[in-house]
Amino acid sequence: MTLHVNAAPHTGVDDRTNPTRRFCGVLLMAVLLALLLRAWAVLMLPVDFDEPIYLEAGYDYAQALRAGDWAAVMDYPGNIEHPALVKLLYAGAWLVRGPDAVWPDVLYTARAISALCGTLAVLVVGLLDPWAALFFAVHTLAIKYTSQAYLEALPLFTSWVAVLTFVKAKSARDPRLWLSALALGITGAGKFTYFPVIFPIAYLALREKRLHWRWLLAYVGVAALAFWAFNPILWRDPVGRLAEALLFHRAYSQSMQVSRFSYPWYQPLVWLSRSVQAWHLEVFFFPPLDKLIFWLGLAGLYWGWRKYRWAVVWLLGGLLFLLIWPTKWPQYVLLLVPLLSLLAPLPLREAYRWVRAQEDYWEWFKVMAIRPPPAFWVLSIAFLFVVTVGYMANNVWVTLERLKWLHVTPQNSGLPSNTIYDVLFTSDDSAIMTTEWGVVSWDFSGTTGSLGDWTIYNTANSPLIHNRVLDVLQDESGALWFATAGGLSRYSEGRWETYDLAMLGLQGARTQALALGSDARVWVGTEGGIAAFDGVVWQSWPLDDFVFTLLVEPTAAGDRVWVGTSAGLRYLDVARERWTGFEGAQNWGRGVTALLLDSQQRLWAGTRGAGLGCWDGESWRFYRTANSQIPFNTVQALYEVEPGILWVGTAHPTAAGGNVSIFDGEDWRTFTSRNSGYSGAEPLVIVPATDGTLWIGTRTTGLEIYAPRR
Repeated sequence: MTLHVNAAPHTGVDDRTNPTRRFCGVLLMAVLLALLLRAWAVLMLPVDFDEPIYLEAGYDYAQALRAGDWAAVMDYPGNIEHPALVKLLYAGAWLVRGPDAVWPDVLYTARAISALCGTLAVLVVGLLDPWAALFFAVHTLAIKYTSQAYLEALPLFTSWVAVLTFVKAKSARDPRLWLSALALGITGAGKFTYFPVIFPIAYLALREKRLHWRWLLAYVGVAALAFWAFNPILWRDPVGRLAEALLFHRAYSQSMQVSRFSYPWYQPLVWLSRSVQAWHLEVFFFPPLDKLIFWLGLAGLYWGWRKYRWAVVWLLGGLLFLLIWPTKWPQYVLLLVPLLSLLAPLPLREAYRWVRAQEDYWEWFKVMAIRPPPAFWVLSIAFLFVVTVGYMANNVWVTLERLKWLHVTPQNSGLPSNTIYDVLFTSDDSAIMTTEWGVVSWDFSGTTGSLGDWTIYNTANSPLIHNRVLDVLQDESGALWFATAGGLSRYSEGRWETYDLAMLGLQGARTQALALGSDARVWVGTEGGIAAFDGVVWQSWPLDDFVFTLLVEPTAAGDRVWVGTSAGLRYLDVARERWTGFEGAQNWGRGVTALLLDSQQRLWAGTRGAGLGCWDGESWRFYRTANSQIPFNTVQALYEVEPGILWVGTAHPTAAGGNVSIFDGEDWRTFTSRNSGYSGAEPLVIVPATDGTLWIGTRTTGLEIYAPRR
């Protein structure tokens, strides 16, 4: 006989205290809880650093699969440091959604795949101990990284399948042994960092099962074949490409991206002993148990060595691996979380048995226990039910609201900066955005979400005069004008032109605002006044105040140019060359920063600290925090979404951040990070897109896209 079993494998079930019904009930509760919490996280978590990378790889794989180009699949050059299997699953998300898939739908589909694998991992752990499954189900780090489009969930699940089926196998001819080998190969094809799964398998094979070396070689051969079969990038050159991937990890660990964090060698212990709740307060609304699971798991090593010796070997071997592995990202410690969850109930169970024995002897609780009447329990349960239903209903509503928002940041797109000053849509389905680090053109035609073609223009790769670009305008010839902190740049048909303020006839360097007149003149607001260009010459009007914003109002007598400055508001009657000022008539705070002429020909003026003013042609009415529901008195952006309905972007006066609100003339509805998907950043511009979405450029969180019909 080639395979010897010294003793029946432990199931983790104590039939005297945890009968089958209780076992199944707790396991079902754990799995449902895991599924619900991960579904919630799928919807609520913001886009994380690596999700766009893996989804973009999935997109490329999907394109190759649609074309039947297997060579492109085998030779895909991107993200070579990780195996292809999970990214091919995400390619399935693209394929299922069809060629017209949009980014949020594919993101949620890929996350759902991850969440399903994460829930199945909870189920497998629960087959050993359902209370361990409960701990694993609520672990915040496990919820996060098995609910995002990361690579973790599938190899986490298959690694436990590999070990559990090996534990259950009774002989070398048991099909479960070969299912274990298959799952081991799939684990390797999912992600290399789950390599420590070989520690418990090696221990079981050599120590407990005493597997004959021939069967052991066969097992390794099946696992290696599965690893190769589920990883297409190895099909042509297994050794060379595997070496290339592993060498990449070595070089990556010394890269600037890793070294700038300077994590100590013991960082995995830090990740395990803390919760990620603070990263996502809107997701983890319950008290985190991560720290408790960590310390209980360590305390359970003593009893674990008796009951799950292979798990202790796995935990210690995996921890040693992570301490040595030079890259210390938090998701890497996920492989240890289910092991700590498996060991955590053991000291609690021993403590319960001790207390139960003491109670059986002394009967302290029986004598001292308070026995309230049945009505108390009925009322308490009813109260908890009402509170829970109300809380969940509110969270469901907030979740649905959050689904209407898409966040585009440098981490998930080609944006060069999180500061977006202005957005301009062109006729070819492109968006021109001005940022703190140059101009970016996003061609999103036929693409999804934050994918697409991104082109950046800055002082390093173009004649753009300054990287801080504050406004953009397209004139009637199609030329693009950029107001920057260092002057004015014009781009047309591949040619750049530069204008400093001296060429405009003004003092200073900074240009701030642009507007197009009805006569096709380009108007520029600067720190030294305003100027207009008719295509040949510049005409200027010097001012002592800083110009924040411009608005051209066509009238029967010619254009009227409204100028918001640091001193207030004035307008220029162009035909008569005459200024009219409102500076002394109102309290403008620290200046006028936003102007809007609505469908009723009313002028709206957003101020720095004095609220939102409305001019009906005869008098001003101001909306401030003292007399309205406007969230803050600093107004940075205005847009009329339909007649009489304004979107108002406000900024916190003393701290970073802000809100966007809808105002119908009477009532305000404000979007915050707590009641919607808006980030809570300071809005700088609000622009409508042709598909009915609103694009909001912010000071600190990039671009936020609101789709009211989602």
